[in-house]
Amino acid sequence: MKTWYRWLITLASLLVISLVLSFFKLTFLESLRIVFGGFYVLFLPGYFLTHLFFPKKLNKKEDIDFIERLALSFALSIAIVPLIVFYLSLIGMKINTLNTFLTILGIILVTFIIMVIKKKFK
Repeated sequence: MKTWYRWLITLASLLVISLVLSFFKLTFLESLRIVFGGFYVLFLPGYFLTHLFFPKKLNKKEDIDFIERLALSFALSIAIVPLIVFYLSLIGMKINTLNTFLTILGIILVTFIIMVIKKKFK
């Protein structure tokens, strides 16, 4: 399956989950924030890290499959995000929504840039 199909299916699934959650004492915007925020915090940083640590290879036998990448994405996100936010709070940065959002965005961008550089010099 093509990569952009997976992202489109993921986006549609998250919208459906948000719509279902909006029936339970939540507004639609609150449910969108919960679902997409959870996806952003609990999945995306680990997903980019798995592509950095385990790049897709031409030989399918050596590559990890989608289920392993999915599980590793959640595990790495749950491990890495709180540690980085904790260490940034130790150096004096306040923990709030904006700083946490920017920290996670920084993790994603740094891993993406490293992936591009590795691919370019390969």
